[in-house]
Amino acid sequence: MHSRTPLKALQEVTKTPDILIEIIKGLIRKHITVNYDYYFMKGESSKLKQVSIKITNMCNLRCKMCGQWGETGYNIRKDSEELKKIVPLETYKKLIDDVKKLKPFFYIWGGEPFLYPDIMPFLKYLKRQKMIAAVVTNGVKLKETAKDLVEMGLDMLMLSLDGSREKHDEIRGMRGCYDTLVEGIEEIRKEKEKLGKKKPYIMLLSTISRYNADNLEEIFEEAKNLLADGLIIYYSWFTTPEIGMQHTKIMENKLGCTPFAWKGYVGSSSKVNTGALSSTVSRIKKKKYPFFYLFIPYLAPEDIPKYYESPKNMFGYNRCVSPWLTAELMPNGNVALCRDYPDYIIGNITQDSVLNIFNSEKAKKFRNVLKEEDGLFPICARCCGLMGW
Repeated sequence: MHSRTPLKALQEVTKTPDILIEIIKGLIRKHITVNYDYYFMKGESSKLKQVSIKITNMCNLRCKMCGQWGETGYNIRKDSEELKKIVPLETYKKLIDDVKKLKPFFYIWGGEPFLYPDIMPFLKYLKRQKMIAAVVTNGVKLKETAKDLVEMGLDMLMLSLDGSREKHDEIRGMRGCYDTLVEGIEEIRKEKEKLGKKKPYIMLLSTISRYNADNLEEIFEEAKNLLADGLIIYYSWFTTPEIGMQHTKIMENKLGCTPFAWKGYVGSSSKVNTGALSSTVSRIKKKKYPFFYLFIPYLAPEDIPKYYESPKNMFGYNRCVSPWLTAELMPNGNVALCRDYPDYIIGNITQDSVLNIFNSEKAKKFRNVLKEEDGLFPICARCCGLMGW
């Protein structure tokens, strides 16, 4: 397990000590204290550090590289009625009340979170309870909600950006979504200036794919023009049928579960021009930008081709501890311990407390099986749970 988040990434958050303190606590939990849980607690976790809520499956875009709704996305094969299921606001309020003493970080994503009908009351309740939260969004409703988001003190907006107007709209599958995003960011900035607030931070997210790998420097220029606080570049998460079948065998034999989510991530990563991408990353790292940026996972430029061409290579990431730290909530209330591959369900928040679920017998079984596999399932090789922050 490696900590590869550069110290520069902490500079911006020093402006708001509450976030800085929580980040430091999170790093200590992830890289130090979790070791006791992993080796000595027989599948239990001593502390829930993050609540990740996939608040809806619904999305207004069809991004080409998306594991959920993209060209091979797993949601395409799901029943439409199942996809529409959501958790009532009151259940989420109870969840927040149950965990607020622990002060976990809340990570809200989707689908598109702003399509959840009670997203604003939900976020306001989170902030009234003094929780730190980030929302991942494509910006569809940013302009109309900007004033409320700034007033409530939301901590971070994580906004998807794939390139210039033409490139972004092409990848996202909808003309005009770039302009909608930019207008939303500008409105957030205006409201922050008007109210004298630093938050929410504007964090741009971009996923490298064959559609934009040749335009990476363009994305950095866009981030500069948009006055972003930070930019996170993902080398992309993907897998192969061979790895997927190896993962399926373990899940079926040891957990009695047939996984399906991996099929959404079988993609065309081999079509990325890795040589050109390596050169571009090297050029970018020699430049200075007025915002901090992260490439995830952290790779030396010479390792970039291997990342795409050798999908079993773990690059020194030797175990995943995310299941000891994070509860992954699905739109219907199901709880898993893996965000991108949420096949093994350990409970449902409409039926039990998330704290009970997080250390249930099923949760402990999942962690113990992961340990039996030396801390990694085959599917972990390209996953944010292992290689993320």
